[in-house]
Amino acid sequence: MRIFNTNTDDMVPSRHFLATTGAENALLLGDDSASLITCIEDQALFAELRDDVHQHFTPATRFEQHVADSIAEELWRKARYSLLESTALSAAIERDWDSVTKECPNADPAYRTYAAFRQFGPRDTACVRAGQDFETRSWRRRRADIAALQALRSEPR
Repeated sequence: MRIFNTNTDDMVPSRHFLATTGAENALLLGDDSASLITCIEDQALFAELRDDVHQHFTPATRFEQHVADSIAEELWRKARYSLLESTALSAAIERDWDSVTKECPNADPAYRTYAAFRQFGPRDTACVRAGQDFETRSWRRRRADIAALQALRSEPR
């Protein structure tokens, strides 16, 4: 899932930070989503994801809408955490490309990935582990939200 804004040519983080967490976001995405999107992520992509989740679950009440919003937010976070891991691995593979080629001229992708993991420093390993922990928590919250939404639907009104 894409989450990043591809046009960051004129990006200066300090100038864009407030624009992504302001009142306009709160009106468009709801109170809980106002601070979800970082200054380099695409708000329109999140809005599309949120609309897709609402279309799938068709929330009927404000509480159901809140739960559907929470599901969209957790899906967004999961994409971010997955990107953290794949980006760390890609950077390590690129960093070690020449040394792996010297060591094993016909290295296949599995060996290059192994070599990248082997060369991870403590900070890289801690970052990937933290991302995986966040992703697991996000998965649990999303499952709990879906279960709550289904329970709401099964109760007579």
